[in-house]
Amino acid sequence: MNRTRRAGYGFHFAPAGARIFLSAFFRRECRPRREAGPLEREDILRKISIFVILLAVVLAGPARPSEPPQPSLPDNIKSIVIHNCSVSGCHQGRYPAGSLNLEPNKFISSVLNAASLGAPGKKIIDTAAPEKSYLLSKIKGEPGIVGARMPAGRDPLSADQIKAFEAWITGLKDESSRTGGNGGGGNGHNLQAGKEPPAASRKPAFDIPAFWGTRIVNLPTAETIDRGRFLFRISHRFVPAVSSGWDGFYGLDGPAFILPSFGYGITDKLMVSVGRSNFNKEWEFSAGYRMFEPARDSNLRLSGALHAGVSLVGQDKPADAEWSGRFRFSALFSLSWQVTDRISLLAVPGFASNTNYWQPDSEGTFSFGLGGRALVFDDVSVIAEWVPVLAGYKDYINGWGLGVEKKIGGHVFQVFITNCYGLTAAQYLVGGDLGRFKTGLFDKFRLGFNIFRIL
Repeated sequence: MNRTRRAGYGFHFAPAGARIFLSAFFRRECRPRREAGPLEREDILRKISIFVILLAVVLAGPARPSEPPQPSLPDNIKSIVIHNCSVSGCHQGRYPAGSLNLEPNKFISSVLNAASLGAPGKKIIDTAAPEKSYLLSKIKGEPGIVGARMPAGRDPLSADQIKAFEAWITGLKDESSRTGGNGGGGNGHNLQAGKEPPAASRKPAFDIPAFWGTRIVNLPTAETIDRGRFLFRISHRFVPAVSSGWDGFYGLDGPAFILPSFGYGITDKLMVSVGRSNFNKEWEFSAGYRMFEPARDSNLRLSGALHAGVSLVGQDKPADAEWSGRFRFSALFSLSWQVTDRISLLAVPGFASNTNYWQPDSEGTFSFGLGGRALVFDDVSVIAEWVPVLAGYKDYINGWGLGVEKKIGGHVFQVFITNCYGLTAAQYLVGGDLGRFKTGLFDKFRLGFNIFRIL
C-alpha cells in the first residue's frame, strides 16, 4: 500500500478506492472557488424552499379529524352551579369533593359522560340516556343515591331550578345526535356518548391532600392556594391556662391573642399573605412557594414549600427599654410526607431573627418543628405538632399542640390545646410559656383554634 500526500494533508495507509475518493475530494477543495451566478443562486433557493415545505408536511403528519364542538353552559345553569356548588367550597380547587370539580369553566369536562365515582356503572351526565344521569338523581334526592342530596349542606334546588337542569341535560342528547354522536368513540370531554373515560382520569394524584389547611396549629404546611383564590385565616389563642377553672370558664373568658390574616394565590404554587397579631401589635408579611409536589404515579408522596416573612413590632417602646429593633425576619421550609391517604407527617426547620427584640443584644432562634395528621373520618382529623428550639433564644419550654380538625366545604376548622401563645413565626418558634413549673396537668396548656376559608 502507498502513502498519499497532497497539499499538506497526510493520509495513512488506505485502499486504492479510498485514495481515489480522497484525492478527488481534495482536488475539488483545492480548486479556486467561483461565485455562483444569479440563475444558480435562484436554483439553490428553489431547492431549499421545496425541502423546507416537504419537511413541514412530514412533521405535520396526517390531517386530524376535527373535534366535536364543546357544549356551552347556559347562564341559568352557570348561576345555579356558582351559588350552590363551587362557591360553597365543596367542588372546587385541586382537591374537590369526590374528585369532582364543578367550577363553571371545568363543569362540562368534569361531568359530561364521565363515570360517577360514587355510583359505579352510572354516568354523571349521560347524553345517550339523559333520564339516567346520576346528577339528576342527586339533585332530586331520589332513593338509591350515595351520600347526601346535592347541594350538600344547603337547601335543595327549587322545582324551577331542577326543571332547568333537566331541560339542559335533555337538550344535550339532541345536540349529540346533530353532531353525529352514535355511541362510537366518544368520551367524557365531548358530546358523543361512547365509551366512558376511566374513573382514574378524573381523579387527582391523591384523593385528599396531605393537609387540609396551610397550617397545623402553628407550623406551616406545604399546601398553597390556587391561583386567583383568597385565603382568610383567623388564629386565636386564649391566654389563661385551662386550670383557671369554672370562674375563668377554663380560659375562655380571656384575654386572648388573635391574628386575622389574608392570603392571595399569585400562581398555583406561590401565595402571599398579610396578618396582624394583637400580641405586640405585630404585623407579618409573608410568602409561601411550593417547590415540589409528588407526581400522579409517584409512590413517594413528598411535598416541599419555602416560607419567608418579615414582621414589624408595632407596640410602643417603653421609655427605659433598649430595643434591638422592631423588624424580625423568618425563613422556614416545610417538608410533608403523605404516608397513606390518611396519615401525613410534617418536618419544618425554621429560623427567626430578633426574637428577643426587647433586649439590646438581639438573638435569633433556630427550631425544628415536627407535626402530623391522622384522618379519622373523611373530613375529621387529629393533628399534632412539637416545636423544639435547637439554638438561640428560647422561651420557657418547647412548644407543642394537639387538636382536632374538621373540613366543611371551603372551611377548615381546628380546635386544639397548646402551651404556646405565639401567632407569627417569630413568636411561636421560640416555644411556649406553660408547663415550665411542676404544676398540675391543666396548668400546662390553653385552648385555641384556627379557621381557614378559601374564597
